[in-house]
Amino acid sequence: MIANILEPEFLSDIDSWHGHIPFAFELIKNLKPKRFVELGTHKGDSYLAFCQAVKHYQTNTKCISVDTWQGDEHAGENDELYGEDIYQTLATYHDERYQSFSSLQKMKFDEALPTFANGSIDLLHIDGLHTYEAVKHDFESWLPKLSNCGVVLFHDTVVKYSNFGVWQFWDELLEQYPGFGFSHSYGLGVLAVGKEIPDWIGAICSLDQPTFERWVNQFEFYGNSILSHSFKSQIQYYQSLLEQKDGQLKAFSEERDQQLKAFKEERDQQLKELAFAQMIIQRRDKRLADLDAQIEQIGTQFTGSQQVVREQKDQITELISQFSS
Repeated sequence: MIANILEPEFLSDIDSWHGHIPFAFELIKNLKPKRFVELGTHKGDSYLAFCQAVKHYQTNTKCISVDTWQGDEHAGENDELYGEDIYQTLATYHDERYQSFSSLQKMKFDEALPTFANGSIDLLHIDGLHTYEAVKHDFESWLPKLSNCGVVLFHDTVVKYSNFGVWQFWDELLEQYPGFGFSHSYGLGVLAVGKEIPDWIGAICSLDQPTFERWVNQFEFYGNSILSHSFKSQIQYYQSLLEQKDGQLKAFSEERDQQLKAFKEERDQQLKELAFAQMIIQRRDKRLADLDAQIEQIGTQFTGSQQVVREQKDQITELISQFSS
């Protein structure tokens, strides 16, 4: 029976591994591995669960996560590569809690191989690219790094659509090594690859089928409860996000109304200034028209004066002529 099951402290919006978290807690508690390595961490649901268990049960396990945090076609991000923000979010959460015994190695799986001595890993979780060729390569490459009591975990062992091939390789491995698996949360395979099978793993492998099924059902039950909690959390998250968006929309509407009010006030002011300018122009035009009339009148008067002067000049000329004769 599972006693005093822990509550996961971290759950992201990617729930594909949430159902196996109770088993991860029990695995760490019972195996107490000296070194745990995870290949493929993404947002950290599985890895942080293992770290939580290490810290809670004080197993003195050295934990290492290996991932490029660039994504792949099986990463669960709409088949797209994901950005730096996913790694930064994980690193911030991880470093605040587990940096004393855990590290995140940002590199390809093959690049990390030389940093581990042969026989130095007690527990290995393979959760990278899930094609048959990729998972087989990862297993065979890292197998020499496993200790005499080494255990390997494989996620997505029951997924048979698209180009997922873990299930096929898992079936082949069960013909060579002792192990068992879970069918919920896309499946999880547990394989004992060392010469010395850990007692807890050996005891589970030796259970008769009815007992084993009851044992598995416990983890599925607790795993589903976490999935339910995760689903509720996601609903709350999206509700909160919706409320946030509503608040942003309200703020945007208020800002828009204020801008429209300011624009209207500015428009009204400009209309007033335009009307005033038009009035000034009208007055100027009237004044110009009056001046034009005055100029025309003065011109007319000047023409008349010229005529009078000419007539008077003619008269004077005639008088001079008369006196001269």
